[in-house]
Amino acid sequence: MERTKWLDGLRGVAAAIVAVDHFFMGEVWHPFISFWADPPESNRRLVQLPPIRILFSAHAMVALFMVISGYAISINILKARSTPQFYTRISSAVLRRVFRIYLPVLIISTISQLLFFFNLYHWTFDEDLLRGLKPWTAPWAHIKWLFIYMADSINIIAFAYNGGFNGQLWTMPVEFRGSNVVFVLLIGLSAWRPTLRLWFLPVLALYFLWYGIWDTFGFTWGLWLAERACAHPPEATLPSFPTSSEKPRLFSRKNLTVAHITTALAFLLGYHLLCLSDDGVLPAGYRFLAVFHPAKWHDDWQLIQWCWKSVGAAAMVYAIGESRLLQRPFLTRPVQYLGKISFSLYLVHQAIYHLWRDPVRDYLWLLGNGSPYPGSVEATVRDPMSFHMAWWASGAILGTVVVYAAHYWTLYVDNKCVAFTKRVERWLTVT
Repeated sequence: MERTKWLDGLRGVAAAIVAVDHFFMGEVWHPFISFWADPPESNRRLVQLPPIRILFSAHAMVALFMVISGYAISINILKARSTPQFYTRISSAVLRRVFRIYLPVLIISTISQLLFFFNLYHWTFDEDLLRGLKPWTAPWAHIKWLFIYMADSINIIAFAYNGGFNGQLWTMPVEFRGSNVVFVLLIGLSAWRPTLRLWFLPVLALYFLWYGIWDTFGFTWGLWLAERACAHPPEATLPSFPTSSEKPRLFSRKNLTVAHITTALAFLLGYHLLCLSDDGVLPAGYRFLAVFHPAKWHDDWQLIQWCWKSVGAAAMVYAIGESRLLQRPFLTRPVQYLGKISFSLYLVHQAIYHLWRDPVRDYLWLLGNGSPYPGSVEATVRDPMSFHMAWWASGAILGTVVVYAAHYWTLYVDNKCVAFTKRVERWLTVT
């Protein structure tokens, strides 16, 4: 498992970025659009440029999840390919996956439904989402609403893209579908020659990308990276730090090879694509990508941005997997801790924001300005100092709450779900 610890760290960083970004989304927009967006007087901020822009790339982090998941769910199965346990491991993974994803989702969705029913949320939900649902009324309607939401979430054939009261959970059917694609490919290619698998998988991934099926592209690419890692154990493809007896020749012939250059370029390209903004059009620095748009993308901006961010995620995971130097930040203890609570962090953060973001922010604004919060657009003009103080201070407070909630959710919910899944597996399988 030492080889894939960096995946946990990378997943943890991605989950943290999503949690931070959702705190601001819908109210503070400038970090999510490009430096070159109009009007100029509201933009031209350093936070809108790479490399800082990566901190506000929540959508890109979702694309990164897909590649990481494709890699993570296949790597240990592939290690058992030459053993009699190979098909048993696939069967176990298929069974566990549905419980692993949806048991925690069912629990957080039920809790969120109860919070809404008892009118504890300080949040405005779209009427299209609520479909007439109101607090303190018609308990059976709330139960039916929850049932329909879970049915939509499990449906991987005809996506409903229903996030429920936790909007980020629209990714769950995408995650489940991609996982099943990986399992089918693991079985279907198991008898192929290793070299043919390594050639076929990237071609298949590019086929999905050509059709604009960005999530399946990400999962397939992750499977290919895992196949490659099992076939060729990764080496340190970027220069490592010299020992005391060595001269620090960073660009010596020994250190600088085609593999090093390829890894460095993949990392830079991946990082740049992950920083693609949410303008609705390709901004400066990205317009050259239009030359490569397939006709299948139909000039659909949503499809275009997801596809290019998925390419960035694929390049990024490839580069980090090839370089021990790039893996090093993701092996540190704080980042590994984020990796351990990453799924819980992803699940619980929206519910906490719905409960307390607006009241805490409004109270801090009142302390600084002395008047009720007028709305984010007016607040930035009326009192920028109080605006920033209210947002960043409330973010620090609720960010701490989210981390603690994710920690205890991992201990008392997530781990219990894993244990329950193992018991179900033992009951269902033939011994």
